[in-house]
Amino acid sequence: MPFNVIQILEDDLISPIIKKVAYGLATTCILGGAVYAGYRVATPAQQQTRHYRQPELNDQIETVLDSLKITDDQLIQIMHLLEDEMNAGLSSSTHDQAVVKMFPTYVKNIPTGTEVGQILALDLGGTNFRVLLVDLRGNSRIELTSKIFLIPQSIMMGDGKQLFRHLSECLHEFMLKELILNTGVCYPIGFTFSFPCSQEGLASARLTSWTKGFSCSGVVNEDVVKLFQNAIDEKGINAKCVALINDTVGTLMACAYKDPATAIGLILGTGTNACYIEQLDKVGTWKGDYDEPKQVIIN
Repeated sequence: MPFNVIQILEDDLISPIIKKVAYGLATTCILGGAVYAGYRVATPAQQQTRHYRQPELNDQIETVLDSLKITDDQLIQIMHLLEDEMNAGLSSSTHDQAVVKMFPTYVKNIPTGTEVGQILALDLGGTNFRVLLVDLRGNSRIELTSKIFLIPQSIMMGDGKQLFRHLSECLHEFMLKELILNTGVCYPIGFTFSFPCSQEGLASARLTSWTKGFSCSGVVNEDVVKLFQNAIDEKGINAKCVALINDTVGTLMACAYKDPATAIGLILGTGTNACYIEQLDKVGTWKGDYDEPKQVIIN
């Protein structure tokens, strides 16, 4: 594909963090696309093993891979094009028109590996609802207990309050099994809610639209944390939702507990998304406090 000629910016005008992220994302996406395309061509319709593949498929594979090869100069151009869009997403004046939105997550601190205690991690991003009890042991050691609950089609397309009641019932069942229900300890919840949201705080986000087959009524434009917490309280569960994040932020935070130098979370799956740590003075859309640390994870 042709590449537009762009002006190469001076190094002192480019955020070093964005530069690294853009280069990494460009490289990863290109390599991922090449591997996937090669796999699709190399895999016969009947999923035959390598031993039974027809030799002429090798030529087809090479043709596909050749079309994906780019030069270092082209990769640098891709990096700068992506970087321009990332800068536009960070600016309050161009954010609305930017292709890469660069949403602040309100997560300012990352783990150091020294944290200890038990927390609940909940993950809703499709037809499965995963509940985890995370035991932080310090020295970057973690022990996990988890269970996956199915979300019935009737719940996915029904009333919003019924959805959150169902989630709270799953949480109740899990906590009862793990002997942490009604212990007098209020367990903090980190809620991974992988749907488009307008985040207004660390534990406040309004659903902008349903995806992935969900169409529950009474949830769009509402604070999903508040709806979920109401259902938790109605069930008498000793837990409080203290943070709402998406899967990329969860990935970064989990890896940072193992290695505090972690700075980027990347998801390559049904969709592709990434997050990284940015300095607050670079985030024109930031509406939170400017207390230390003067950084925030950008999604």
